[in-house]
Amino acid sequence: MSSVKYWDKSSLEEPLYGKHGTGYWRTLNELAESAECGEQPPGEFPDPEYLQRLPVSRRRVLQLLGASMALAGATACKRQSPEDIVPYVQRPEQQVPGRAEYYATSIPIDGFAHGVLAESHEGRPTKLEGNPDHPATLGACDAVAQAAVLSLYDPDRSPAVRREGTITSYGALLETLHQRQQQWDAEQGRGLCFLSRPVTSPSELAAMEHLRRRWPKAQWFMHDPLDRSATYEGVKQCFGSPLEPVYQFGRADLVLSLDANFLQSQPGALRYARDFMARRKPENSNASFARLYAIESTPTVTGAVAEHRYGMPFPQVEAASRQIAQAMGLAVKAPPQPVLTDRWLQALVEDLEHHKGAALVVPGDQQPASVHAIAHAINAALGATHTLVEYIPPAIGNHSDPPLASLAEAVSGAEVESLVVLGSNPVYTGAADLDFRHLYQRVPWRLHWGEYNDETGQLSHWHVPATHPLEAWGDARAYDGTASLVQPLIQPLHEGKTALQLLAALSQATDERPRELLQEYWRQQSESETFEHNWRRWLHGGVIPDSAPTPVSVSLRASWSRRLPEPSPGAEALILQLQPDVALRDGHYANNGWLQEMPRPITTLTWDNAALLSPQLAKRYKLKDGDIIALTTAVGRAEAPVYVLPGQPEHAVTLALGYGRTYAGRVGNAVGTNAYTLRPSNEPWATTLEALTPTGEHRTLALIQNHHSIEGRDLIRATTLEDYRANPDFAQHPAPSKSLYPEPGPPQRQAEHAWGMAIDLSACIGCNACVTACQAENNIPVVGAEEVARGHDMHWLRVDRYFSGSPDKPDMVFQPVPCMHCENAPCEPVCPVGATQHSADGLNQMVYQRCVGTRYCSQNCPYKVRRFNWFDYTSARARHPARPAVQNPDVTVRSRGVMEKCTYCVQRLNEATSNAEAENRPLADGEVRTACQQSCPTRAISFGDIADRHSQVSEWKSSPLNYGMLEHLNTRPRTTYLAAVRHPNPAMGEGEP
Repeated sequence: MSSVKYWDKSSLEEPLYGKHGTGYWRTLNELAESAECGEQPPGEFPDPEYLQRLPVSRRRVLQLLGASMALAGATACKRQSPEDIVPYVQRPEQQVPGRAEYYATSIPIDGFAHGVLAESHEGRPTKLEGNPDHPATLGACDAVAQAAVLSLYDPDRSPAVRREGTITSYGALLETLHQRQQQWDAEQGRGLCFLSRPVTSPSELAAMEHLRRRWPKAQWFMHDPLDRSATYEGVKQCFGSPLEPVYQFGRADLVLSLDANFLQSQPGALRYARDFMARRKPENSNASFARLYAIESTPTVTGAVAEHRYGMPFPQVEAASRQIAQAMGLAVKAPPQPVLTDRWLQALVEDLEHHKGAALVVPGDQQPASVHAIAHAINAALGATHTLVEYIPPAIGNHSDPPLASLAEAVSGAEVESLVVLGSNPVYTGAADLDFRHLYQRVPWRLHWGEYNDETGQLSHWHVPATHPLEAWGDARAYDGTASLVQPLIQPLHEGKTALQLLAALSQATDERPRELLQEYWRQQSESETFEHNWRRWLHGGVIPDSAPTPVSVSLRASWSRRLPEPSPGAEALILQLQPDVALRDGHYANNGWLQEMPRPITTLTWDNAALLSPQLAKRYKLKDGDIIALTTAVGRAEAPVYVLPGQPEHAVTLALGYGRTYAGRVGNAVGTNAYTLRPSNEPWATTLEALTPTGEHRTLALIQNHHSIEGRDLIRATTLEDYRANPDFAQHPAPSKSLYPEPGPPQRQAEHAWGMAIDLSACIGCNACVTACQAENNIPVVGAEEVARGHDMHWLRVDRYFSGSPDKPDMVFQPVPCMHCENAPCEPVCPVGATQHSADGLNQMVYQRCVGTRYCSQNCPYKVRRFNWFDYTSARARHPARPAVQNPDVTVRSRGVMEKCTYCVQRLNEATSNAEAENRPLADGEVRTACQQSCPTRAISFGDIADRHSQVSEWKSSPLNYGMLEHLNTRPRTTYLAAVRHPNPAMGEGEP
């Protein structure tokens, strides 16, 4: 009788799944119940995340693989729930499934209209591009406007009307308003107050004016956290009326910026960037090359591209403007202490006077009214008035309403019985010393209208959700006063109401149709016989022609300088400088993941608003990036991490607004520091920093770029205009004679087209609009601060920023880096499964189905432009899950474990090629535009067929400025660069200022 052999468990080298105590797991259920997996949700099998915590060996991998196949087979035997695909019974007119449609509309940002073309797939908006017919955009689109489509599908948007926190109906509100109207009518509006955001909508202003006439004793206030009142006050001091300056950068040969980030943040920035950078083309020897001087309190993209930049604390900008005005002969009192060096001042003034009639001075919106008045007076002395700067009535129609501080006084005096807050969030954005959170709760009846049930909505008796601009009827004016329509692309996803609907409800206690309200206003502004025709034309074009106001004729008042305040004495105290965040603005967009993860220009920081310190100040306090400091002002205290920024003024600390939200939503809550808690109402942009105290704590910053020096490499080639004209071929380096890789050639690389890209470094301002555009077009996921800090950011395009020179006076340059699409691509031969290949027309392609995640291609790429999905960032279980409604159906959604990269927007290439073939015509140059190219405000990117000798990209590549990054490796990139050229003033000399 043969003996039966048993396994002796004690002799096993390794248990089936692992060992815990003295027991061994025999089933997945036992594993799920083990302590090593920790707590887990109930179920038949353990969650995969718990399985990943276990150590892995070769034997265990094979065992788990077998178990997985068994489970898969068991699942396959189960009957799947059926899915019905129902075609259109009556297909919507002019709609072809799978083919995108485009509609012209506008996105209001800070109140001003940005004209866009919205891409819609079967009634679902997925992408926004600039409207080429809109004067404010000319086809460009910044990051904030690009990200608006993501906000449309934000699940944290307010879904319903609330009464004291409980969901109720809009009808219940109308009943309450009907009763309130009787009381307001009886008292002519006494005790009724309105607090609104900046409004440029002509129809909204008309509706508000109707309410003002109906209730003449009601009080109206305007709250703008990004306060631009100094702009109007400065013009009023000079010319007698509050007007909006509109600058003509396309005519300027020389520009002086007085702390004005006009290339990115001020109203009209997209148009200003297009016009100004068009004057900086070195190849055009017949046109003058515009020169830029920048005096600024914090490094910006405007200062980064300036030939001469002078950094100083915020309060000293006024002293600098006084020095310049006095040196030009204007009757201005000199500052107690000069802040500009004699050489810098003399060279600047001589250059301004040399370019009379073509020189322009631009003050920053946040600077005090005195700086604006001095700037406009200098422009008048230079002959720039009415030629380089025009003045129009302010597009913000309620700019003259009293500010939030006046409302706070009225509430404190028990003058406010009913308060209606229209699109503002004063509980969060109010200055710290106003304590508006406490004051707001003292108002007996409070109504709030906004997209989110935010900090103000939480404390309101009534909250009414607002519609998103992509689901609303409305209108708005651009920076130059041009009116454009806002039309919906989708039915409201929630119970949102437009501003016109709410204003009508306040007046009539009825629920009106927003389209009819809008049409009724514009019908009154147009001839009734032609209105219907005009209405269709306006909707189609997105712009109302001839709606911009005529510029006002102005002349400088003789007494303008006597209205200036006395010069303030210089102080050595530390200054806290507050500024709007370039992406989140005042905090309204805090719950937008694209904007939170967009690398900030200059710092490349994401998901935080670090306190910017100069290298000298950081050395004095022994601080480094990520160290937590406590900032104390006269009105509050807050803690923030440190970021050491070259070029930051030594005695100034800068902190961005818009962070530290508590009721923004799941994405924006508890991100960064609330700078409003440090903000006094009388010094909104710069105040004395009473204490800067290191706390001893540290937080890792989510930075895209950690190294700031080129280290002598020729990644970026740059020169002066004088040297370029003396040696046009300076950017050309000898090509390598031998290659490490076999040369591609026929028949492998024969095709009708040869796609390529060129990027003009003279035109790039580093605004990162291209990064967000690429993210929106190509379904790039949001990964969060922790993953970015680990180097797992997923953007297919990055904008490198480098410093050179001394840390206190550095030169800054930008370089967008997409995939190079190399002819001799180092990534291709090392892929063991052939997932990365080269197309006949020159594209370096990724086959996601083949990729097994070895990452050999990334290791072999010298440009480091490939991204790896370490986790399933797109699933519903991700920390920042993707929103399927916003995803581009023409682009694959990648799961975890694959490489992804720039594709030159191959989906756009295929669509354009297919359309051309269907129409039996050749593909026209410029017909295919990549997402980054289309959004770029300065037209710094050219893409096309380099086989076409007459294409723009071929012309750029034939320029002597054209070069390839790391071309000594002989990778032969299809993406090349035009070397940067600047036009410094020789009189400045070396080592300025």
